[in-house]
Amino acid sequence: MLALPAAIPLQAAIAQTSDQSAVERKIATGVTEISDGSSTRTIYDRDFFAAYSPLHARDMVELIPGVAGIGAAGQNRDKEDRRGLRSNTDQVLINGKRVTSKQGDSSSFLEKIPITRVLRIEVIVGNVKEIDADVGSRVINIVTDGSSAGSGGYNVGIVHKSSGETEPVASFNYGADIGAMSYSVSIETRPNVQPSTVTERFFDPLALGTGGINEIRDRQGRSYVGRGLLTYAANSGATYQVNTIVEHYPTNFKDTARTFAGLPASAVFTAARLDHTKNKQKTYEISGDVVYPFGSGHKFLGLAVFSNQTINESSDLSDVLGTATQLLGGDSRSEKSQERILRGTLQLSVGESDQFEIGVEGARNTLDKNLDFYSIVNGQRVDTTLFNSDQVVSEDRVEVFASYSWRPFPEMEIEPGLAAEFSWLDQVGTDVNEQRSFKFAKPSLNVYYTASPSAQIYFNIVRDVGQLQFADFAVTVNREDDEILGGNPFLVPEKSWDFTLGFDFKLPDGKGNLGLKGFYRRISDVLDRVPLARGTSGPGNLGSGTHYGGKADVSLKLAKFNLIDATVSSSFTLQDSSVHDAFSGIKRRIAKQPRYEWSSQVRHDIRAWKLSYGFEYNKDGPTIESDVDKFDHRTSYGDMRLFAEYTLREGLILRTFITNALSSNNTRDRIRYQISQADGRILQTERRVENPVRFLGARLRGIF
Repeated sequence: MLALPAAIPLQAAIAQTSDQSAVERKIATGVTEISDGSSTRTIYDRDFFAAYSPLHARDMVELIPGVAGIGAAGQNRDKEDRRGLRSNTDQVLINGKRVTSKQGDSSSFLEKIPITRVLRIEVIVGNVKEIDADVGSRVINIVTDGSSAGSGGYNVGIVHKSSGETEPVASFNYGADIGAMSYSVSIETRPNVQPSTVTERFFDPLALGTGGINEIRDRQGRSYVGRGLLTYAANSGATYQVNTIVEHYPTNFKDTARTFAGLPASAVFTAARLDHTKNKQKTYEISGDVVYPFGSGHKFLGLAVFSNQTINESSDLSDVLGTATQLLGGDSRSEKSQERILRGTLQLSVGESDQFEIGVEGARNTLDKNLDFYSIVNGQRVDTTLFNSDQVVSEDRVEVFASYSWRPFPEMEIEPGLAAEFSWLDQVGTDVNEQRSFKFAKPSLNVYYTASPSAQIYFNIVRDVGQLQFADFAVTVNREDDEILGGNPFLVPEKSWDFTLGFDFKLPDGKGNLGLKGFYRRISDVLDRVPLARGTSGPGNLGSGTHYGGKADVSLKLAKFNLIDATVSSSFTLQDSSVHDAFSGIKRRIAKQPRYEWSSQVRHDIRAWKLSYGFEYNKDGPTIESDVDKFDHRTSYGDMRLFAEYTLREGLILRTFITNALSSNNTRDRIRYQISQADGRILQTERRVENPVRFLGARLRGIF
């Protein structure tokens, strides 16, 4: 449960506009549409959900076309780690406000708002000032009833892995209102690692088998997450909010790889290695925000975040070919990172419909990373020293930003903006000491045009600056291939000019939504793999590149077409890119960028039987990776997740589910060269197939 102040006025969910221009119309039972020219709100009240048996806000969202996929496993799975708060986008408001956080977006709170608390759900298309949303995104606003008594929810069950293990899952949440103050708390635990088996085969240049590796990845891991939210609504209209997150994520990996020569049918094992890795990751975050209205439609927004993460990992490599286990060596890694952000924004109303925004954001990010290696020589541990294996990195950043929302006529909104960023980077280590500074100007332009209450066209230009991963500055270990990757202390952020043109259309009578958009990015300092010293490679900047593509998404309520009572949502992104390879000199796609991304969700409700069932399917297209002496083509498995739910009684649902229902696999086809890609002579080809296990489970979901 998420306890929050009483319902806010509808106008708080979008940028302030002239009420005189708003047009309201009823489009279906429990569904009202309000258009004010350049933005549209579709309001789903309790009557729309009355025929179903939702328990919380996420269940309700899954019934709404156009937003049913928000928070699904396939959404934002490749979302980049953007700089600061201002660039981290979201799609969920709760009572007109986003929940400030760097560790997760507001959609994670949807399961913590029971239906008894929800007055209505608003779907907003347009420029939403209360949230940092990507242009063209549909934003949902959960409006709650702060007058109801305290309530909560629970979720208990088991998950069985096809590899044989059975583990519990559980979550609990509760919240209440005490006058003008509201609070909520939640805890949850679940398995969070997928074991797998791996087979790899080697072939000579004539395609004759020369050997291979059989690997069993016995991996265990569990997440423990606690959250708390405290909100105070003052009589003046100001609101104050504090949000906390604590996460503990221990893992225990035992990967046993057996190498053989010849063909599998007559295999002779020549080596067997056990890589035993233990990892403990702990994260906590405290964030807060204040919204203070003043004057005639003016507002101050203050945001603050303090986030801390520690990682401690140790790995031992042993020879298990014979009857006795022999320790060969290992490594250990420790990382401590912190992020502190403070942001203030003034939103000033100008005239009846325009708005001016100005603000400043300051941040300090730090990382203390250390990596140690050792070998066993004649029964004794011998420490191994590697260049650039430790770094203390700190970055101080200040960004000043301003924008102006102008409506030349009611159907159009034009929003030019400009941000100036200044940052100072300090790197200290045994082998590398470096100080650098950066300055970036980031202009932007957003244009929204509402051709009708059902159709909107949007256009966006922005100068974007990527976030550096401080861990890339020092040496890292690639456990998949048992190799050491050199760190690069001279990385610079990736910059790009991004262009987006999109179209959003709502079908009549609440039948569904259709969205189309195209994008083009001109990138400088592309982040990829580059050559480093002494024949090694690591992260680096390639130069200039392009990235372009298109995305289509459709969401339908089939009952509106006189078909079954089902909500169907699907999105498909097709993309390509071009950059010069650092090892071969030829043009290729940007590494690790999938050719396409496909995500679908289907939910069929049979109300007479108190039954719901459906699936979620996510699939990424092929990717490539390039290195000094090898080139990889990868495919990822399509994750099919099936579910069925039965309402045992009001407020209690039994849910069964299967993940990786199709038993799909991941593949890697590698060309390995004798000396280098530039030399061109092939040493061998390799094919790796990874088979992740299936998860089968059952959960009882209830509210009280």
